[in-house]
Amino acid sequence: MKCIITIELGTNGVRVFAFDLDGKVIGSLKAYCPTFHDEPDHSEQDPEQIFLTMLYVLKNLLNDTIHPKKYKVASICFSSSMHSVLAVDKNAVPLGNAITWADNRAKKEAYELKNSPDGKAIYTATGTPIHPMSPLLKIAWLKNNDPGRFEETSKFLSVKSYIIQQLTGEYLIDFSLASATGLMNIHTIKWENDALDYAGINAGMLPDLVPVFSSAGKLKKAYR
Repeated sequence: MKCIITIELGTNGVRVFAFDLDGKVIGSLKAYCPTFHDEPDHSEQDPEQIFLTMLYVLKNLLNDTIHPKKYKVASICFSSSMHSVLAVDKNAVPLGNAITWADNRAKKEAYELKNSPDGKAIYTATGTPIHPMSPLLKIAWLKNNDPGRFEETSKFLSVKSYIIQQLTGEYLIDFSLASATGLMNIHTIKWENDALDYAGINAGMLPDLVPVFSSAGKLKKAYR
C-alpha cells in the first residue's frame, strides 16, 4: 500500500499528515515552533529549529503509524506560509533567523518605494502590493540596515525553500510562493529585473523557479 505525506510549515508550528491514495487520513502529528519578537515590528523564527521539528514529527509519524501499517511513502508534499525570507551563506547555513510574513520592519522602505515611479512599475510587473511583508522589501531592509549580513548572503530563501534544500540539496521555489515575493514577474514567470535592481541582488541569489507540482529531487542519503 502506498501513501502520500503532506508537511505544512506554518507560522506557529509544523503539521504532518499521511493520506492513502483514496484521500483518507491515515495519521497526523504536529509540533509547535516559537516566533521571536525581540524588537518592535520584528517577527522571526529559527530555521534550524523548524527543520529539526519537522524531522522529529515526520519520524514519529513514520515509526508510529506508517511503518506499522505497512504503508510505503509514494511522495512528500510541502506547503508553507508566504512572505518569509532567510539569508544563507554559500554552504546554505542560515545567517540569523528567518523573517516571517508578520514582520513589519521595512515600513520606511515600503513607504518610499510605494510613492515612487519604480514602485508602480514593480507592482505592475509582480502583482505584489508594496508592503513591509513582501520579501522584496525585507531584502531591501537588510541591504540598508544590516549590510554585513547582506554582503555575506549567497542566497535569499523562503522557509520552504530552505527545508527542501536541506533535504535534497536543491534550491527551488514554486511559482505560487514566488508570486508573493514581489520579485517575480507574473507575466513572464521570471525574476523581475527592476525588483532585483531595487533589492540590490541578482537572480542567482534566489532559488530556481519551478511549477507547483515539480519534483524537488531525491532525498539526501541521510534522510532516506
